[in-house]
Amino acid sequence: MAPFARIWRRFFRSPVLALFGVFPFTRTGLAFLALFATAVWVYGVLVRDLVLLVAGLGGALVILALVLCTSLAAAIVWRRTAHAKTPGDLDLDTGVPQPTGYRLRRPKWIPFAIVDWQWVDDGGGETAARVELERDGADLVEMASPARRCIVRRVVRRFAVRDLFGLTEISWRRQEEVLLRVLPYRGMLTQMPPPAGMAEGDDLSDPFAEPKGDRVEMRQYAPGDPLRMVLWKVYARSGKMMVRTPERSVAERKRGCAYLVTSPQDDATAAAARVCIERGLLGDDWCFAADGVEREAVEDREAAYEIIARSGETQTAGRAAQLSAFLTKRESEGFQFCLLFIPPDEPAWEAVAAQSAATATMRVQVLTAAGEIVPDQAPAKTAREVLTRWLVKPQTGDGVSVASIRARASNVKGLANELIIVERNSGRSLSDMLGYKG
Repeated sequence: MAPFARIWRRFFRSPVLALFGVFPFTRTGLAFLALFATAVWVYGVLVRDLVLLVAGLGGALVILALVLCTSLAAAIVWRRTAHAKTPGDLDLDTGVPQPTGYRLRRPKWIPFAIVDWQWVDDGGGETAARVELERDGADLVEMASPARRCIVRRVVRRFAVRDLFGLTEISWRRQEEVLLRVLPYRGMLTQMPPPAGMAEGDDLSDPFAEPKGDRVEMRQYAPGDPLRMVLWKVYARSGKMMVRTPERSVAERKRGCAYLVTSPQDDATAAAARVCIERGLLGDDWCFAADGVEREAVEDREAAYEIIARSGETQTAGRAAQLSAFLTKRESEGFQFCLLFIPPDEPAWEAVAAQSAATATMRVQVLTAAGEIVPDQAPAKTAREVLTRWLVKPQTGDGVSVASIRARASNVKGLANELIIVERNSGRSLSDMLGYKG
């Protein structure tokens, strides 16, 4: 079937889609057209019912007028789409509408015509995206919400011009060469506290360093010192005003690495990896890698962002062996800790548990993220609450319970020292879920 699919995609798919696109009637329009034709011929001509004859002719004339308006608007918009371009390359986030700079002038003077378009995946490496159009005068401004992380070099838009009643529609496709990088949406993860051991600290005392540590030393009061730092108990005993001063110390330079395990539900976890790289939580000398991407980023944020984007396109085959090799190599290079990003779904944890490269000296922390941390046992709801949530706010499937993650993480105790669960919607986190700290 694969050769036939390639032949179909290469030679026949585009002409067939173009042929169906220029056909001006929708299924509803064809049904109404058949209804009016029946009223005109059967009841109007054969039975000589003048009421149905006039009604049928009037309905047919309305549909023909809509076809004329839709065809005229489609011809004008088709010509304008040939010249519309996206200004520059794109950096977008998944799942949230963002302006792309692409705009199109609509023919306002044609009645009943509606212009719309979406991003589609034609099988050539493009990405599909939901497009929301905002009006700026006579222009339609594109707001795109890509469905997945990726790096693509062209965008295919499916334009559609239809009438207000949904009886007629003409569509076509345009492709544009543009460099597109889609990264995971961060949400409130920018507010999450840094994982323990990853934040900078002033832990090493150094008499030649700057005074930036804790206020554990003291000296005699001098004009201009804040009174809140005065040791009043010492003053009461000795009559000397002494103030607290910072210790001269330096922050320990740590070497950290990070690895992203991919899965169909890894968007929130990939967003946590993006935030950690942006905030520099891996130290000064760091390395980052992900499933299915051969390249590794070494102290290069742009390269790390590219790896995160490309990881959304990869297959999961062989990822356990790749993770094992990564941990073994980083430990031999002297890295002190590894932040392992594992999505909350079960196949990702099973793939990690299948590898056996437990580290001896490197501290490994596991971080998983989801859109929402749901209760282990959901409270009983009334029928009205269930119906309201189903109609107004459907379930998104982006939630995870602590109990499910704890059960899946029990298989990686020999590998990791600590488990952290982060909620993307709020930024809150739960840590030390493995029951001990390494």
